[in-house]
Amino acid sequence: MRILGGAPIALEFLTPLRLRRVQTYDDRTFAEALGWYPFIGLLIGLGLWALDRGLSELLPPVPTAVLLVAFLALASGGLHLDGVADTADGMAVQGDRAERLGVMSEGNTGPAGVMALLLVLMAEWAAIVSLPDTVRGPALIVAPALGRWAVVPVGLLFKPARPRGLGHAMQTAMLPVAAPLATLFGAGAALALFGLAGVVLVVAATVAALLIAALAARMLEGVTGDVFGAAIEVSQVVVWLSLVAAGMHGWATPLIG
Repeated sequence: MRILGGAPIALEFLTPLRLRRVQTYDDRTFAEALGWYPFIGLLIGLGLWALDRGLSELLPPVPTAVLLVAFLALASGGLHLDGVADTADGMAVQGDRAERLGVMSEGNTGPAGVMALLLVLMAEWAAIVSLPDTVRGPALIVAPALGRWAVVPVGLLFKPARPRGLGHAMQTAMLPVAAPLATLFGAGAALALFGLAGVVLVVAATVAALLIAALAARMLEGVTGDVFGAAIEVSQVVVWLSLVAAGMHGWATPLIG
């Protein structure tokens, strides 16, 4: 029951949906909900797929992709995009670790944050509009799931930059439950939709997330909740770009059309 209780916590944290009154949780309970992050990503992906199917009958690919990017931002409440902006602003500071963390905690978006947001959003739009029809449906479903699964390798390999806060909470119960459950949903979805090619997608998401985390950890001596959010967004884009390349060269054939 405790494991199942993480599902609504993940839903309410990762999306604007509220199923009940706002609640607070201890770090361990909150962290255990991480196991459900890829499942919430799958739900968001299914929403993207359904919206794409409807819009494709009404609009050409370019405005359809714009609306899908907007849906993705709204479905996450801008949470991960905020992480992208704050992480970029913190890493751009010409100062010590404390100054960088201070800038990230302020929440004001500076020039580096704006530039990072534009690059990520443009990459999302370009990837979605370029997805070949042969992989498009499954790609829209799996990328949000793998993006949210990417917090697992980051949480396992990097220490938190602060003794409290989201980054610290995410690591208090990564094992033995949250990481395996998240992998079941995230990697399981990739394998179910793309077979062995799904392994490549898992690796791509992992490498992208770890690169972002490594760059941040080098300056912050650890990772924060903002870094987790940035890793989610970047991994998601990298999965889509990988599938664009796969569609062009024919090495990924979905098992489910």
